[in-house]
Amino acid sequence: MSKRFMIFTYGCQMNRYDSETITGYLTQEGYEPCDDPAKSDLILLNTCSIRDRAEQKVFSQLGRLRKLKRANPNLKIGVCGCFATRAGADIAKRAGGVDLIFGTQNISKLPELLEELETGSVCDTDAIEPDFTELAPIRRGGGLGAYVSISRGCDNFCTFCVVPYTRGPEWSKPSALIAGEVESAVREGFQEINLLGQNVNSYGKNSDAELTFGGLLRKLDRIEGLKRIRFMTSHPQDCGEDMIGAMAECEKVCEHLHLPVQSGGDDVLRRMERGYTTDEYLAKTALFRERVPGGALTSDIIVGFPGETEKDFEGTLRVIKEARYDNIYLFKYSPRPGTPAESMGDQVPEEVKTERFQAVQLLQQDISEEIHRNMEGSIVEVMTEGPADEKSSKQRDRGHLGGELLQISPPKRFVGRSRSNHRVQFTKGGPPPRAGELVEVEILRSGIRSLGGIAIPGRAVLADSGALEERAP
Repeated sequence: MSKRFMIFTYGCQMNRYDSETITGYLTQEGYEPCDDPAKSDLILLNTCSIRDRAEQKVFSQLGRLRKLKRANPNLKIGVCGCFATRAGADIAKRAGGVDLIFGTQNISKLPELLEELETGSVCDTDAIEPDFTELAPIRRGGGLGAYVSISRGCDNFCTFCVVPYTRGPEWSKPSALIAGEVESAVREGFQEINLLGQNVNSYGKNSDAELTFGGLLRKLDRIEGLKRIRFMTSHPQDCGEDMIGAMAECEKVCEHLHLPVQSGGDDVLRRMERGYTTDEYLAKTALFRERVPGGALTSDIIVGFPGETEKDFEGTLRVIKEARYDNIYLFKYSPRPGTPAESMGDQVPEEVKTERFQAVQLLQQDISEEIHRNMEGSIVEVMTEGPADEKSSKQRDRGHLGGELLQISPPKRFVGRSRSNHRVQFTKGGPPPRAGELVEVEILRSGIRSLGGIAIPGRAVLADSGALEERAP
């Protein structure tokens, strides 16, 4: 009988990709996925180390899993991912009952580690070079989009970030291997590709024989059957005409750029070692607006970094107003062990962080509402994901005497994503759109987090050409 396993994934999209790769190795070794912890022979926690809260969740989960281990002594519990890389031995001491620990750079060694696990506990977090001679086995989850890692590690060493220490130096996966992985995902039925890297737009910088990131986008844009290409995360210091020009030219590359500014204070950016000023950053966002009209811009922002003054914070508000983000990921600074910022003086009081956090939230909410309101009346291409939640549909469709209303071919509600990554709910009469089908939707209402509209009758977008086809209603 095959052994069964479960993986709990915490944190970012890169961790989800790593979990899919781990799943590939485990199934190759004869393990079967399981959705019940009580019936599993191996449970892995794929961890994140970006924030302290993510690490605390891991210890809470390990406490719950120890109860299962008491009931089933043969159960093996493992911790992997960034937190495991940073604090592997400490996790084993503090949590107890952990049998397997391996880091982000050791996934390819999993078959060997499983063999060692037969004779005792295993901890391997030593850095190794990635094996880019062939594709790793990967078993993806459901959905329309597939994650594809294009690089590993990071060379930037921002003073607040643990990634260079947990994922190691930057390595670019060969473009031929990336293209092969994308083609394989398309054959599996995935409609959209999300390219992942700690700094995607520095792709190829360390290899004279490799494409630039813009060149990689152009290469993937030619793959038949692929509908959309997305990517994250981009670093402002590597953002320029190479990448933005490819976004403007490539038909399948979506008009959405996630470009983390982190702070609008030049002194803060210098202490963060981000490598740009606010004016240089805003020049890059202006280039994006010019070359990719109508594109959506999103960002990451940290408030309360050590030494952040009121003037620095006012600079952050200025950048938000000028860049006009569609959305932001907002964080209050929290020290991460082992990073230079942890030992910096002039830490900002928690109450000040909270005040600044709330002020940014309110400002961004107003900007998001205005941007989305201005989209009303426009027509956007939506990739259908499936039916929208219809829990309250019976209430909406009842007559004034409480009886069901008689409707002939009532319009159905569906949900999907626009090219600029807006969540769109729309109604459509007639045959329902298939998952992955591209539909033209007129936006009739807006909200902070989503848009609503109606599918234009008789019009759908051809998958490969992007052209419209007329359909009989």
